[in-house]
Parts: sequence; C-alpha cells; structure tokens
Amino acid sequence: MDLALIAEEFGAALVPLTVTDTIAASLVIARFGDDAQKAKWLEELSTGGLRVAFAVYEKDGGYVAGDFASALTADNRLNGKKLLVAGADRADLLLIVARDAAGEPTLVAIDRNRDGVSVTREEALDISGDYYSVGFDNVAIAKEDILGASSAANVGYVMDLLATIASLGMVGIGGRLLDVTLGYVKERVQFGQPIGAFQSIKHRCADMAVDLNTARSGAYYAAWAMASADAEERERAVSMAKSKANRMAVHVMREAIQLHGGMGYTWEMALHFHYRRGRLLGTLYGSTEYHQERVLASTVALLAAE
Repeated sequence: MDLALIAEEFGAALVPLTVTDTIAASLVIARFGDDAQKAKWLEELSTGGLRVAFAVYEKDGGYVAGDFASALTADNRLNGKKLLVAGADRADLLLIVARDAAGEPTLVAIDRNRDGVSVTREEALDISGDYYSVGFDNVAIAKEDILGASSAANVGYVMDLLATIASLGMVGIGGRLLDVTLGYVKERVQFGQPIGAFQSIKHRCADMAVDLNTARSGAYYAAWAMASADAEERERAVSMAKSKANRMAVHVMREAIQLHGGMGYTWEMALHFHYRRGRLLGTLYGSTEYHQERVLASTVALLAAE
C-alpha cells in the first residue's frame, strides 16, 4: 500500500516510468527470485545502484503472457522484440515477459549489454519520458536468468502489478489536472465574474471530481488486492481499477484542456504533457476493453460457481 501513495504522486509529477519500474522490480525479485538472485539484485536496488526496465509490450499488443511472440528456443536462445520500454538505454537490468520452449509464460532477467540485445529510440506520444524498442536476436539465456518458475500465474502477477501501478499513475494525473483546472476557473474572469461561478462549469468540474474519486477508490483497492487477496480477487480488482482509470483519465484530461479554453491547447500551458502520459498508460498493461472482458469473465465464473 505504501507503493500506491508513491505511484499516485509519481503520476502527478510525471516521474519517468523507469523509476516506478525499478521499484516494482524489487517486489518481483523478492517474490520470485531465488536466494542467489535476491542477493545479487536486491541490495543494489536498495542502494539505488541498479536501474530496471520492464520489457512487456509488443507490436500486436496482447496482455496475456501466452500471446507474446518473444520466446525461447529449445537451446535457450531468446528472440523477439519489445516496444515502449521506458529508459531501456540506461537500464542495467531488463525484466522480460516471454515464453519458454514449451510455450509457458516466463520471466527473464538479463543485462542490457548482453550480446544480441539491441536498443532503439522510439517516437512515443509521451514526450516527457524516453521510450525504446528492444530487440532480442538469438540471445543466450542461462538458468540463472530465469526468474521463478515458468507459469501463467507468476507472469500474471507481474502484469497485474504493472497494471495497478499504471492505474495509480493515471489517478495522479487526474488529480493534478483537476487541481490545476479548479484553480484556473476561479481566476479566469468573463462577463464580470470567474467562469467557475457559471453552473455549467461547476457541473463539469463536479463530474471530473466524481470520476477521479471513483477511479482512486478502485486503484487503491487493486493495490490492497495485490498485497493481500487471492489470485481470483486480485485479477478482478486490478481489471476493474485499470478499466476505470483508463476511462477516467481520458475524461478528466479532455475536460481540463477544454475548460482552459484556447490556451489549454498551447505548449506553454503544459497540460498536454499529462495528456500524453495518460494516453500511454492507458495503452500499456491492458486496454479498457481487455480489462472489462476479464471482469465479465471472472464475474460469470463466480456466479456459475454459486
């Protein structure tokens, strides 16, 4: 739950995603790493000496680990390509979601400078961060590079963790833009009074606040579920949070820009930086439709079991 507070504030401040990736990596390594992996990486993480990037997203999207094209061959060679990897050029360690030779989802942790790994700068919508495509061309993978057992459950936990952090980041973005917008409508005078005095503006600000607080509740519930719930409840909570945060972010970001009038579209106002980051987070780790379908499937299964 402490990470939830940090992730929300990081979203509001547009902290580079590589920072939250590195924090999340400590949870993943502590949960799935063996003693040697923990000894090797956790101490460096705790002192700030290790930067980590998650390599998850691929060309055809896909949020179920088994759908990913990046895979290990029978002789443990990794091939594939990941997109929108935050800070990959500076990362010391890459945490990669892939499939093993048997087709099982697996987590691979390798040095960025290993032979066969290529990093290329991408033109991403979010210009407040830096994003890269990472290619794997016959990269040799040793036993000690595999983090935990190859299983959909382990990889699913990682995907849910990243989706929860993204949800909290969008809540932070929504909160920051609501605060900025409220301040503006109290100061901007038209027809002899602040525009915030007009009923239509009040309604739109109130709708923003309701949407934001609903998304915040869902995101914090997902954070609790990541720490305390079983896998079934965790998956449902995370998907509810991510689908709501995706929709809330679009609504609040658009309203913030519109309520600022023409200046809301300018570079000087800087609202577009939050809009760009929010749109990126909405794409990563599960679209609205994907998470809504997962909630529906989980709910139907739960009702059928009664």
